[in-house]
Amino acid sequence: MVGKVIEKAYRYTIPTPLELFRLFQETFSKTILPDSWQVSEPWTKTVLGVFGQIGRSLGYIPRKEYLRLDQTWEIRHPDISTIVLALECENTDRVQEILDDELQKLLDVKALLKVLVFYPFIPVTMEKEESSFPEIQEKILSAKIKNPDERYIIITPVYVKLESIIEVTACSFDLEGKGEELGSFQIKYTSKE
Repeated sequence: MVGKVIEKAYRYTIPTPLELFRLFQETFSKTILPDSWQVSEPWTKTVLGVFGQIGRSLGYIPRKEYLRLDQTWEIRHPDISTIVLALECENTDRVQEILDDELQKLLDVKALLKVLVFYPFIPVTMEKEESSFPEIQEKILSAKIKNPDERYIIITPVYVKLESIIEVTACSFDLEGKGEELGSFQIKYTSKE
């Protein structure tokens, strides 16, 4: 006798760093941006909203403030449990603050994609595997417990007031601190301050 058969299958899309940045570009470019570049809370809300929209489009339920992280995308079932994305967003240009707080949180959590968004005066870029902020690479290398599949993605929006644009640049680092340029894009923007 055959009773009911219940099969279960899970399907989640885990984007590569480049795919995630392209999704960010597509979504961010269509988003209504805050009026003032100088007011940080609306920018944090906007970036979290963009990542929330991307996460939902990939089948996740974005969660705020889990493990003191700004946002996570998780897979939680009895037979599989992982954090796919851990996001930290900080409205500062002070790299030391980023290293000691937001980046440290990302180092400490087990997640496949570890995303840091911050707003420096110059973007994070790669030149011959050397970052414009080598302190970030050094901090990533300082982690002693690493997941071989984890990737760090650094996204840096920079407001270029004279050109009335926001230039968004991104790069990715593997667990050994090896960097890869993910590209950049520009959108028209004029701050009303």
